[in-house]
This record gives sequence, C-alpha cells and structure tokens, in this order.
Amino acid sequence: MKLLVIGGGITGLSAAWEAARSTEHGPVQVVVAEASERWGGKLYTERSEGLLIEHGPDSFVAYRPAALKLIDELGLADQVISISGTRTVYLRSRGRLRPLPAGMGMVLPTRLGPFVTTGILSIADKLRAGADLFLPRQLRDGTDVTIGAFLRARLGHGIVQRFADPMIGGIYGASVNELSLDAVLPSLRTDEQAHRSLMLASLAAGRRARTSGPRGANSPFRTLRDGLGSLIDALVTQLTDAGADLRLGQAVSSVTASDGRSDVRFVDGTAETFDAVIFASGVTATAELLAEPAPTAAAALKEIPLATSTVLALAYPSNAFAEPVTTHGWLEADPAPISGITVSSAKWAGRAPAGTVLIRAFVPGRLGAIADAPEAELIAAVSAHIAAVLGATTPPTQVRVARWPQVMPKYTVGHLDRVAAVDQALADLPTWRVAGSPLRGVGVPDCVADGRRQASLALAAASGAATQVGSPA
Repeated sequence: MKLLVIGGGITGLSAAWEAARSTEHGPVQVVVAEASERWGGKLYTERSEGLLIEHGPDSFVAYRPAALKLIDELGLADQVISISGTRTVYLRSRGRLRPLPAGMGMVLPTRLGPFVTTGILSIADKLRAGADLFLPRQLRDGTDVTIGAFLRARLGHGIVQRFADPMIGGIYGASVNELSLDAVLPSLRTDEQAHRSLMLASLAAGRRARTSGPRGANSPFRTLRDGLGSLIDALVTQLTDAGADLRLGQAVSSVTASDGRSDVRFVDGTAETFDAVIFASGVTATAELLAEPAPTAAAALKEIPLATSTVLALAYPSNAFAEPVTTHGWLEADPAPISGITVSSAKWAGRAPAGTVLIRAFVPGRLGAIADAPEAELIAAVSAHIAAVLGATTPPTQVRVARWPQVMPKYTVGHLDRVAAVDQALADLPTWRVAGSPLRGVGVPDCVADGRRQASLALAAASGAATQVGSPA
C-alpha cells in the first residue's frame, strides 16, 4: 500500500510515523512531500551563540498525551523537561504585573477567596462577575456564539478583558470576541446547563479536585531539552531509517481520484499513483488542492479565517536589568504592543548561557498595525515595552523575528459546521483525509493525535477498497 502525506510539519510527520509503524494493513510505502526546504513547519528551533531559540511553539501540555506518547516511541522520553523553579502566572493588569489568583483557570475561579482579593480586577468587575451567581441560563438553544459574548453576558466585561482574552486569545491567536464557544470551550455550555451559574460550576469543580487526591505537578507544560526542533529531527531520522521517502522542496500541483486510487502530479511534472492521501499542509494549500476534485470541501476550508502571528526572541546581558529577572513571563490585559512575554532563560533549563536573559515576545495580528510594522519599528516598540516593565537599561544584543503570516486557523463561530462540511464532502473519498490544525486543534498534541488518527483512517479505507477490488465477483 502506498500513502502520500502532503506537508512535513508535525501533523504530516506524525501521520507518516503512524503509517510507517502500521502492521494491520500490511507494509506501507510512505511518501512525505514538503513544499518548503525545511521540515517541521511552525516547530523550528535555532541554536546561536549558546542560545536555544524557538521560533514557534516552545512547549506542549502533558495532560493531552499524544505528544508524550510520540516522544516515548522515538526514544526521547529522557529528554522531556518541565519548567524551572515554581510556576507563577502573571497578568499585566491596571498598570502592574499581578499574579494570577490561586485556583484561577483561564476564565473562572475554583477558589473564591483569591478571586475576591486579586488586584487584576476592579471592585466593579468583581461585583459584576458575582452577578453570574443569580443570572438565569443564557444559552437557550444550541446556536453557537462567541466566547466573548457569552462570558460578557454572564460575567461582565472585566472577566473577558482581563482573563479570557489574554489567556484564551493567547492560545488561539484570536480574540474571544471571534472564537466559537462550541469549538474552543464547549465545557462552558455544559457547565451552564448543569449548574446554571458558571461560577458555581467552577467552584464545585475546584472542591472536587481538592478532595480527589494529591495535587499534580506545578505546571502542565513540557518541552524537550534540545528544543521542539529535536522532535522533528528524530522523526525525520527514524522515518528515513524505516524506509519512508521524505521529499523536501516537492510541492503537489494536483490530486485526482481514479478507480479508488489517487493520481498525484507534482510541480516538477512527475506523477505517481497512491492508495491514500493525507492533506496536512494547512488551510490554504489544502483548499487549493481540493478546489477541483472536492469543491464543497475546499469552500468550507476557505471559510476558516487565518491569524497572523510574530514571535520575537531578544537576548540581553543580565546586567541590563536592575533586578534579576526571575519571572517566567506574563500575559497582557492592558494595551501593549505585545500579547505576552516568556522569559525562556528563567522558564526552561539550557536556553541561554549564564549571564544572558532570553525573552520571547508575541505580537499577534489582532493587535493591529504593530503586527505588520517594519522589523526595525517592531523591535523598537517591543524593546521599549520590555524596558518599561522589567527595567532594561540597555538594548538587546541579539534579536530574531519570526513572522508567521496567515497560518493559524481561527476557530470562529460555526467552526464545527465547517468541520462537518469538510467531512461530509469527502465522505465519498474515504482515502483522502484532512489533518491537523485547520479542523481539530491547534496545539502540538492535537496535531500529533489528529495526524496519526487520519493516517489510520486513510489506511483502513484504502485496505477496504483494495479488498473489494480483489474480491471475486
């Protein structure tokens, strides 16, 4: 059986790994075609003068096990590290860095006392949030709404501005005033249905967690000692050793279905036939390939808006700061040229040599004009903000700017309908599977899990088709 994976990011390589290890359907010849000259997509680690710089994601959550499972299979389990020191999450709110209240989730408190005393919210914000305890249910039917609209109706603007938007928006690269409740936080609908009040639901969950047993690790975040790029390196090496055909700089120009198989033409003019195809090259490239053979699926994909994000890595000498920089970073709830900061040298071991502070700053497109500013203007604005908050007295000695234009799918209202439309449109082409962040999750574990799942489904469909073709009339 012959499988083509289009796209060599973490989703595509995970799909290839699943297929290369598969024994259920007999041996599988795996081909991965990546249009660019680099594997890994947004997972890109640079090493420069003792610095370990992540240009995309720098970690993943351990409570979604797909990434850790893949790492273990690759023999990298001993390379997994957690954060250094004690995790304290800060929000810059009302002009100051303030610690997230103990027991606070992305939106709601699981403990009432720390929430009442936090300085992140004004007294008026807290009183308005408390009104949730008495409000009737807001979701009267199954209509999807934005997270922002729902939370604002129940808890007020303060919760949306100072908790939900910085924390959820930071993950999904979009404002909660755009993001779909049902695609991103469906648990809130369930909580309101079961408890009426979101505050009561969250406090009840906190009580259950505190009585269910010992607390887990301080932080759910994990990474690899040599950066997430080492995960890509291991996948490429071991897939090659397993006989997979990995092709950099090989773009696909068309895919057509023919007698239960797929005819694929590459941009260099060559053509091959495959039993199954995984589309793991993102929204835009996948929609273009499906435009002719599956126009309804392509149209649904084109309706998914895309976010732009920029990541800046800035290295400073430690003596540029009046006080040692020990914070792991913060999220912005006040107006700023960034959405948040990670102090990589404090958060993760081995990210910078002694005497150097390495900072990552995030500038999502939702911040407006600053996200599209020329590089010099962008660096100046971010450096000035870091100087104002942390007291840096000298400019950074090294800066890297990684721009990711129009690459991150935004799960806006109606996203689940678009996912269903893609699946329905491809129902008659079961050996074609769209995988990864366009549809079913933007985090590293989500992409790993979906890449593997779609590869398994595609191989099962191809195996079934081959059996039908080979069966006697």
